[in-house]
Amino acid sequence: MGGSVTDADDAAAIMAVQNSYAIAIDRRDWVALRACFAPDATISFGMRLQVGTLDEFMAWAADFHDPLGPTLHQISTHHVEFQASAAVAAASCYLHAVLVDAARGSATSVFGRYDDEFVRRHDHWEIRRRRFRPTWLSTSVAAGGPRA
Repeated sequence: MGGSVTDADDAAAIMAVQNSYAIAIDRRDWVALRACFAPDATISFGMRLQVGTLDEFMAWAADFHDPLGPTLHQISTHHVEFQASAAVAAASCYLHAVLVDAARGSATSVFGRYDDEFVRRHDHWEIRRRRFRPTWLSTSVAAGGPRA
């Protein structure tokens, strides 16, 4: 990279952005979520949002997550590679979400992978491209069956 910043420092900063994303989603902190991304970011999810701009993703994220009960995004198994002034990072994700539904007390678990491209702007890293690849999804109904 240059200056006194090392690859290890940059890798830690990139992992911090990935973790900040998870915290922002779980807290429904849409300002903090937007701050994880470059203004020209494109996001691809294997769910309702296939490919979109940052604004489209932000609208989708709020519409999708706000009706849910608590969510817990866990991001791990980080891998970062540097390419000139950009970086490519991958991380595994486990999401546990409580779906609030009067007819079904249910919880959904999703496993997947984030494949990200980061760009360094103004001395911090931002996600320029994100692709989420879901690999497993399971929904379970609360013990005792559906709620009345």
